[in-house]
Amino acid sequence: MSNIEQAVQAEAGKAQAEAECQAEHAAQSVKDAAGATAGAAADAAGAAADSAQLQQHRAADAVQEAADQVAHTAEGAAAAVKDTVAGGGH
Repeated sequence: MSNIEQAVQAEAGKAQAEAECQAEHAAQSVKDAAGATAGAAADAAGAAADSAQLQQHRAADAVQEAADQVAHTAEGAAAAVKDTVAGGGH
């Protein structure tokens, strides 16, 4: 093998090694980006779940408050009817 052939082979080996290294770096970059995206998606999903749970608690509180108001109004109405009936009988 001549010196030129050896030099060409050496350069080809270096080019191949460099290409493989760049491919590995690119693959790692894609993996890192995918991991970051998955982490961000998980964070967003957790925040949405927290928000939904908070809204559910607020809705339950509002329903309970409305139920309490209805019960109080019904008690007042019942008392008024009793007073009317008791007053009408005398």
